[in-house]
Amino acid sequence: MIQGHQPLHDRLSIMWNLVLWSGVALLIRLFQLQLYQNVEYNELALHNSTQMIYQTAPRGRIYDRNGLALATSQPAFSLIYLPPKVKEKADLKPLAAALSKQLGQDPEALLETLQEAVREQTALRLAENLPRQTYFRLKEIETIYPGIDLIEEARRYYPLGRFASHLIGYMGKIDIQSYKQLKNQGYRVDARIGKLGIEKIFEKVLRGRDGGIRMVVDAQGRLKRRLGSFKWETGSNIHLTIDAAMQSAADEGLRKSLTGRGAVVAIDPRNGAILALSSTPDFEPNQLLSSDPEVVKSAKAGLDWNNRAISGVYPPGSAFKLIVSAAGLNEGRLNTQDTIFCPGYFELGKNIFLCWNHKGHKRVDWWQGLAQSCDVFFYHLGLKVGGDLIERYETAFGLGRKTSIPGFEHWEKSGHLFGPQTRKTAGRGWWEGDSVNLAIGQGELLVTPIQLAVMMSAIANKGTLYRPNYIDRIEYADGRPAYEQKPEKLGTVALKDSTWATLQAGMALVVSSGTGISARISGLDVRGKTGTAQNSGGDDHAWFVAYGARPGEPSAVAVAVLVENGGHGASVAAPIARNIILAAYHLEDKGGRIIPSTGTLSIPIPATPMRAGPGPAVRTL
Repeated sequence: MIQGHQPLHDRLSIMWNLVLWSGVALLIRLFQLQLYQNVEYNELALHNSTQMIYQTAPRGRIYDRNGLALATSQPAFSLIYLPPKVKEKADLKPLAAALSKQLGQDPEALLETLQEAVREQTALRLAENLPRQTYFRLKEIETIYPGIDLIEEARRYYPLGRFASHLIGYMGKIDIQSYKQLKNQGYRVDARIGKLGIEKIFEKVLRGRDGGIRMVVDAQGRLKRRLGSFKWETGSNIHLTIDAAMQSAADEGLRKSLTGRGAVVAIDPRNGAILALSSTPDFEPNQLLSSDPEVVKSAKAGLDWNNRAISGVYPPGSAFKLIVSAAGLNEGRLNTQDTIFCPGYFELGKNIFLCWNHKGHKRVDWWQGLAQSCDVFFYHLGLKVGGDLIERYETAFGLGRKTSIPGFEHWEKSGHLFGPQTRKTAGRGWWEGDSVNLAIGQGELLVTPIQLAVMMSAIANKGTLYRPNYIDRIEYADGRPAYEQKPEKLGTVALKDSTWATLQAGMALVVSSGTGISARISGLDVRGKTGTAQNSGGDDHAWFVAYGARPGEPSAVAVAVLVENGGHGASVAAPIARNIILAAYHLEDKGGRIIPSTGTLSIPIPATPMRAGPGPAVRTL
């Protein structure tokens, strides 16, 4: 009997052991949860009842060469929405309607944004750069509707408005594609990033590290208390080679020109530093940061994105006669004393090529031909020098290829060479009529303003082609040693000393008694060349290229001015160049008397400025 019950007893024993050890395991797990993981789960629970409100850090400042702030940061108010934790209880229509009246935004679009915040369970900016009046009105709404909060943070500000806008650029809301690329680097879906120019090229340098406030919120998104915060870190400061006085002269000159469209590039021939880079029509970057969507929409609708200084391509017209002269002088095919008779036209076979002076310049040598820009003289010279040599020299001076201005390579255009070799590559022939056209900078030849500025810089320094650059130094916010830009040589134009001397002397005659007389400045050595380029699409383009120096000193500025459809370079472009050269040497023209400038250039400062780093708030020049 006893032996028959033994298997049943063993099975019961095994079952009791299983129950015992299961209980032990459960007790151990409970002990672990209570003692060892209590902190971890408390932290998770706390996180589930908190929201992080990020505060945008001050962006690094952008200065001109003299320390004048061109882009800075100032305090701004932003409207934040903190979504409730209980999604199904969120009635967002009344809130969207109330906010739309204060923000001037479409209520349906606002409702969609609020719903997206609830779905994603993340705080979102509904508006930024809010005026103080709007801020106080929204404070009333904040007391009625849960989840609404107003914070103060840093926002980009351009004290001089449209100043050098195509170079400096602007900021705007991050797009979806950029967000996907940058979110791993700490960018948020509502971030603002550089969209153009220096703001875009140096986005990672200028950008700071955002701060934030961790707040306890209830299930409806109401703020309960502040848990803590971490402070932002400012971005790095960039000092440009741009001279604010020269840039202002360029910007203002183009805006007030005959058409208001054109470009200016001014370069220091000693190192390639860009002193001014202007393109008009320009734009007001502060409008693109407005809290009013209609202001932003209107600003974008009228914005001309084309940076004519680096991407506008035009025939150089008579400014190209400098290269034709250099080729003729250096190759011994031009005797400056030889003369031709200009009746106002030139016959080549059955074709007639006109001079700009239809009455003719009569008998002229090279000196008079350059000073008066006689087309007929250069028709003869073009045939004498030949298309092959002219093409070789236009290539040597950097035409037909990008200048490789840093960061702008994507936007910069190379222009188009014109000559027998280029035609041969394209499978086409070359004719004498082409040489005649090329001699006065017409035909298929296309250049950019920055290319002609580099060309003039090389003529001023007798042969060194520098890579144009606009960065002086970068002062890193993290304490790294500052980056300082060094001059970069692109190449050398090897001409005889006699060629340089003659070419420069001819340019002096252009300004002292020729077509460029409106650029003459008492007490300064100004040398240049006018250009009126025929344009198949409309009125002629106006050019003036020049450089200026104090007598006996190396030139400190070379400039190329283009006014689209402006007509004559002598009357339209040369006066702009003159004002830029005056600014370069801190001179001012008052009633025909040239005196040291006493004018000042200053920045309006906000009532409560927010500094993004060291540097003067106001600088006078």
